[in-house]
Amino acid sequence: MTRSSKLTLALCFALLPLWSAAQDIPALSGMWSDPPPRAEDAFCHVGCPVEARDYLTGILEDPDNLDKTFGELRGEAQRYMRTELIPSYLTPAALENYPFDSGRDPSLTACEPWGFTREILSPHAMQLTQYDDRVTLYYSEWTALRTVWLDGREPPPDFENTLLGFSTGFYDGDALVVETVGVTANHSNAGFAHSDRLTSTERFRKSEDGMRLDLEVTFEDPLTLKRPLTMARAWAWAPTEEIYPYEDCVIPE
Repeated sequence: MTRSSKLTLALCFALLPLWSAAQDIPALSGMWSDPPPRAEDAFCHVGCPVEARDYLTGILEDPDNLDKTFGELRGEAQRYMRTELIPSYLTPAALENYPFDSGRDPSLTACEPWGFTREILSPHAMQLTQYDDRVTLYYSEWTALRTVWLDGREPPPDFENTLLGFSTGFYDGDALVVETVGVTANHSNAGFAHSDRLTSTERFRKSEDGMRLDLEVTFEDPLTLKRPLTMARAWAWAPTEEIYPYEDCVIPE
């Protein structure tokens, strides 16, 4: 891409918030990328339970831990998340397959795209574009494209579950709320598998300075989760970032 093309792209993204403001909705459109430079954001780079993020904050701020390195404290938060927190949410059936064996991951063994829970919390760039009747979310991982319908439509009568499901949304103050149903069974970045009855509610919010986009998503699944699980991640504003075709998958020999 030429320098002039990049400047034009940056100008287009700069104008998108003006369009959103004119519509009296939060201006979320644009390119967002790797997390802001904060310890908790790095910890949740591919999504983490909100409780695990808060646990990390707590031990980082505890004066009793001043003699410990960040690596040690991050490791403690990961241990808590993996061995205590996540298992406490899982049904007995789900615990039998926890943690998920990454050696059986279809994305590694057969170059199959990621499932819903991993895709929406995936690392790297994500382009969010707002329209009158929909919002699109374009992820750099697997170059996956989601459409979130804002016009109140229901899933078609013949709709069959897909990797990314069927998403509808609405604006609630400064937040975009997205509700998704109809996803195929898969597994998450947090190590647990979920069924095709998983549903989610996402809330996207932009910081006051416009430099970060926060997502909190609540998952419910009567077959694998005993109670709703809320996970989070954040992106940094990156107007000159680009998303390229996903051509990096190689099946290990």
